[in-house]
Amino acid sequence: MPDKLNILTFDIEEWVVYQQYPKGGKDYYLPILDEYLDKLLALLKVKGVKATFFCLGKVAEEYPYVIKKIVDHGHEIGCHSYEHKFVTQMTRDEFYNDTLKAKRILEEVSGQNIIAYRAPAFSFTETNQWVFIVLAELGFEYDCSVFPSSRSFGGFPSFPTIGPVIIDINGYKLKELPINISVIAGLSIPFSGGGYFRLLPYWLIGSELKKNDYIMSYFHIRDFDAKQKQVKSLRYFKSYYGIKSAFDKLSRYINENDFVSLYTASDRIDWSKVEVYNINDFLFNTEIA
Repeated sequence: MPDKLNILTFDIEEWVVYQQYPKGGKDYYLPILDEYLDKLLALLKVKGVKATFFCLGKVAEEYPYVIKKIVDHGHEIGCHSYEHKFVTQMTRDEFYNDTLKAKRILEEVSGQNIIAYRAPAFSFTETNQWVFIVLAELGFEYDCSVFPSSRSFGGFPSFPTIGPVIIDINGYKLKELPINISVIAGLSIPFSGGGYFRLLPYWLIGSELKKNDYIMSYFHIRDFDAKQKQVKSLRYFKSYYGIKSAFDKLSRYINENDFVSLYTASDRIDWSKVEVYNINDFLFNTEIA
């Protein structure tokens, strides 16, 4: 692996996910989402950064202009499922059909070959590792779903690495680029994305960025959507803390560091020297055949 590898990714889902919450209706939130996407794409253009955008198939289906706008700016499209249903709530057949549907729609709208996947809410776990086989069967070459720690909707705390690996799946090979984890105050924290990026002070994020040779940054539009209607819930603090300054924080993060897209990162990795893990050896005893 190169001495330093900073990968920049975004999960594009809010155009669909906001429908599940009382966010004021489409007339209210769609213009806001479009505005923040435009601000983000302009920021990346000024910096000259290309990123990978993991998108819902349903966003491509209902709002194809969103996908086309991202592609027109020269960015990569990955698959983030069809409608953001957690994989832990799916059977193997349901996951296969959901992913195939999303892949086909995204390819039709984007004009790109969709070979990278990220699960909604990182919902790959120690008990549904058949997902890796399904992805390989569907022609995916990359996965970015492994969250090597415990979390609310999934997590893979026993995954044996926090850097790129090749997973061997019944003879299939899948390149896995997981979320990076740092131990901060005794806790395993993915400091480089999502709500954690808003919660942690910038000096700490910068310090951890310098310490780690592999970074997988991941963001959502809602992570810096300061105009969104705030919905009361048990996750209120985690959902909205730091939201007003989040886009400025993101701008500083991108301007002060060098980032690349997933495929550019892959081109810089000598995959012949990356460790290969046989899924039957390092995962668990649940059925994967």
